Amino acid sequence: MDRPTTDRRRMERQLVTLRWLVAAIGAAQVTFAVRDGARDPSLAVPLGSAIVIALVVGNLLLSGALDRISDERLSLLGTIAFAVDVISITALIGLATDGPDDPVWVLGYLLPLEGAARWGLTGGLIGAAAFVAGQLGQELYLRATDPALAPSWAVLAFRGGMAVVVGVVVGSFATLLGRTAAEARDRAREAELQAERAEAAAERERQARTEVALFHATVLADPAPGQLGEHLRRTADAIARELGCTALGLLVRGTGPAGETVYDAMGVVGDPGYLRGDRLSPASSPVAAAAEEGAPITDGTDLVAPMRARGEIVGAIHERVADPAGTGEGRLLLLDRLADQLGLVLESARLRADQDATVSRLRELDQMKSDFVAVTSHELRTPLAGIRGFVDMIRRRGPELSPEETREYLDIVMTQTDRLIQLVDDLLVVARVEAGKLALEPVTVEIEPFVNSFVKTFGEDARRVAAAAIDGAPERMVVDPRRLTQILTNLVHNALKFSPPDGVVSVRWSAPAEGTVSFAVTDRGTGMSPEDLERVFDRFHQAEDANEHSQGFGLGLYITRQLAEAMGGWVVAASTLGEGSTFTVMLPADRHLAAPARPGAAAPADRTAS
Repeated sequence: MDRPTTDRRRMERQLVTLRWLVAAIGAAQVTFAVRDGARDPSLAVPLGSAIVIALVVGNLLLSGALDRISDERLSLLGTIAFAVDVISITALIGLATDGPDDPVWVLGYLLPLEGAARWGLTGGLIGAAAFVAGQLGQELYLRATDPALAPSWAVLAFRGGMAVVVGVVVGSFATLLGRTAAEARDRAREAELQAERAEAAAERERQARTEVALFHATVLADPAPGQLGEHLRRTADAIARELGCTALGLLVRGTGPAGETVYDAMGVVGDPGYLRGDRLSPASSPVAAAAEEGAPITDGTDLVAPMRARGEIVGAIHERVADPAGTGEGRLLLLDRLADQLGLVLESARLRADQDATVSRLRELDQMKSDFVAVTSHELRTPLAGIRGFVDMIRRRGPELSPEETREYLDIVMTQTDRLIQLVDDLLVVARVEAGKLALEPVTVEIEPFVNSFVKTFGEDARRVAAAAIDGAPERMVVDPRRLTQILTNLVHNALKFSPPDGVVSVRWSAPAEGTVSFAVTDRGTGMSPEDLERVFDRFHQAEDANEHSQGFGLGLYITRQLAEAMGGWVVAASTLGEGSTFTVMLPADRHLAAPARPGAAAPADRTAS
């Protein structure tokens, strides 16, 4: 019969009390034997005393062992105690002072009672069998030594039958009560399990409500373009409020000025170790390094869950806790699920930004197409109209014209033809550059002779161009001379166009950094407004005051920038309205050198000029 450990210990303590009663009865038996005289006082008194002493000592040992023995050995202790009780009670009954008729034999019924209490029906039968065995042993002993004192078989049968009845009845009740108690314990255990399940369900429901609230705070509140930072700030506040976070950060993965991976803190609550707007690098920040792992990580007091979208890391959620012991696996999983939701937000914002950029680009292309058609129609019509007019005049009035007039008209036709060819060449260059089909033919060029020869191509305007090398300037470089000539021609032509008639344009070259060559074209003309300066390299853009000077599409500076970048360099403009402008072209001195760094940025990784 299975009993809980606490019930077995309680029963053993109650049986200790019963043994004290048996010991007291044994002591009384010894006293009666001494007082009234026994059949065999020489045997009854010392043996009875020994039994009583053994009961007292055994009871003390059992009482002390109950407080120290383990649950696994409690059953063994109970079996030993039952065996001691069988021996003690049987011996006391056998030493009765008045022989078998002494009523002390009733103590024998304690054996089936104790057995039933311990093991139910089986224990009750074992106890009854022990009592019957003791009675039969005493009967056989008396018949062999003193038949006159031996009880009749009927008496023995009655005593044995009653012992069996007591064992069966009490054992059956004990078994039934044990089964009922077991069922009650099972029901109680099931009730506890149901309570635990209900508590777990309530916790899951609370967590689900929290996740739904956070889902509304993250995914459903789709940020408008340009408002992602403010949206993530509000989202961080909502997450911290719902989860009870004391320090939380929402990090967005991006690219630094040198192309390195960084994490921008766009939503910060409390003190996670950084401020809103800070930029964390995986090389110096353990939090950013943990986000790069791509899986939720618990590192001491930091919980980091990366945000993923389309298999790529786009950011991370970082929570810093005060006690590392309070960070469970469930908390990390919750942050991971929120990170997946925020990854969707970032991906949605990125797609929306890409969509807006695409729409803007399409609008720009449409506008450029309209501008191209308008500018092309106007710019091509002007030289064609001039050519057609003077050719028609020569055709109709040829015989009437003097040789000087005919030569003058033909010179105008040639000038307009050259202008038309230049316009078409500009369009072809733009088409080749944008299609990635521009071919470069780099050779070693002596810079000073090259610049002097280039200046002479301006004819009478060459006197207005001052070319000079700055101290430390290189003597030669590897470059495509035809494309470099085109770049400098566009810059000097613009400088002359916007300078006063007697103004001087300077062309200077230097080496501002090892392995680079810089060409600066400076004029003292009208200069440009900040608005024009921002768009000076755009296609078809011309300054508002350039209309009177315009003889092209507005492609010269655009082509200049494209050619400079194609050769691995860059071009920038600086201007002050009313004081003039400076255009600076930076190129690598050798085809295989790294591209020169732009102002305010680190040099990109080795990039061969194409």
